[in-house]
Amino acid sequence: MRRKKCLATLTMAAMVAASLAGCGSSGEKTDNSQAAVSGETTVSDSGEKKKDSGSATVVSMWHMWSGSEAEAFQTVIDDFNASQDEIQVEVLASQTEEKMLTAIPSGDGPDIVHTSDTTCSKWAQAGLLSTLDSYITSENVKVDDIYPSVYALGTYGGEQYGLPYTMDSYMLFYNKGVLDELGLEPPKTLEEMAEMCKQVTVKDANGEYTRLGYVPDYPWIDRVEIPYLFGAEFYDFDNDQVTCTSDEFKNALNYKAQFYTEYGIPEVTKFKSGFGAYASNDNALFQGKIVFSIEGEWFENFINLYAPDDFEWGAVQVPVTEAKPEIAGCGRLQGSLLSIPSTSKNSDAAFQVIRYLTSGDAYVKFCSLIGNLPTAYSALESEDLVKQAPQLEPFIKSVLEGKAKAFPAVPFSAEYSDIQGLEEQAVYSGDKTVEEAVESMYEQLQPLADEWKNAR
Repeated sequence: MRRKKCLATLTMAAMVAASLAGCGSSGEKTDNSQAAVSGETTVSDSGEKKKDSGSATVVSMWHMWSGSEAEAFQTVIDDFNASQDEIQVEVLASQTEEKMLTAIPSGDGPDIVHTSDTTCSKWAQAGLLSTLDSYITSENVKVDDIYPSVYALGTYGGEQYGLPYTMDSYMLFYNKGVLDELGLEPPKTLEEMAEMCKQVTVKDANGEYTRLGYVPDYPWIDRVEIPYLFGAEFYDFDNDQVTCTSDEFKNALNYKAQFYTEYGIPEVTKFKSGFGAYASNDNALFQGKIVFSIEGEWFENFINLYAPDDFEWGAVQVPVTEAKPEIAGCGRLQGSLLSIPSTSKNSDAAFQVIRYLTSGDAYVKFCSLIGNLPTAYSALESEDLVKQAPQLEPFIKSVLEGKAKAFPAVPFSAEYSDIQGLEEQAVYSGDKTVEEAVESMYEQLQPLADEWKNAR
């Protein structure tokens, strides 16, 4: 037996069979006030002597990565700084969105910010970001090379406020040892997975669970993924309507709720409370407490770091409902973007940095180092990307089918997610029916949609 290896076929054929996270005025930066705001320093350089900035324009950038991801990003910035003398980039790592929100309006923020799929349009609405359209035109950015629904994450009011940088895609990871023991193959539909969960469930002599097939809100990815796999949408842009009351959306929530209601809400809740930390040896999948988990492209690294040496696993495209086989591969994409604050003093130079980061070898290098997907087709199809990060290959092939999509780029997407999460928990706890939960979601979210419509 190969130890801690993926024993399932991760080729495209197997995955298909299985059916299937702005432009401002330029000027010189005269101080380093962003360091005073955060109290943090730049990520330590790679040991090489920093090039003297001299008369170079100094571009400051804040991002949210930390640890090894921040170190990987710094290597790409070091490459950029060493490659030319006109622009030098100074980076602050581990910056929260709250810090950015405080610094940008005051003028003490950076020239480039790393934004998320739930913040870019919201910050654009608030006037915190500069439009990038003139740069996109003058620099001949090939917009059609960027995955469309992820590019839309940076769009607000018909203008572009962020260029997509990295994205997450998702697959169904499973405990192959358990399936093999029971003579089961990975599920080809969501309904088949639900039936399989009954077969893999185990209780001890006291009638308490020691293993469940699937827990929908562990870790967190089900919230958007499962509705898409039932054919649901979250927003109707043509009519400015929140669409959480559709039959497809309710079918998705009913599907997830069954993993609580049919197994006993108190019993499942108690069992889940014993799950260990997600990014650790105590991960519920690694400990054999669950058999299926929807995870992103980072998860193979987790397996290598945290899973027991004899852990046998597989991964397939997340299956869709048996009622809609034609939408196979329609799962969620989650992206991050690079934006220029409206208070940037070096927006021209900042965009040059963004172009470097989202193009060519530098782009492939960073994505391979951190194990994330690039958002440009040219980078996704790069042979170097797969050579440098072979674990990304099945995710790349799935994304290139073209059916996956990001959450709608509405300025209240964070509120949408929070409200959805609370209402779904009310269903899982038995406090609300699915019908009550989606109606409550609509009552809370549609006023936000109306407010956005009236402001446009």
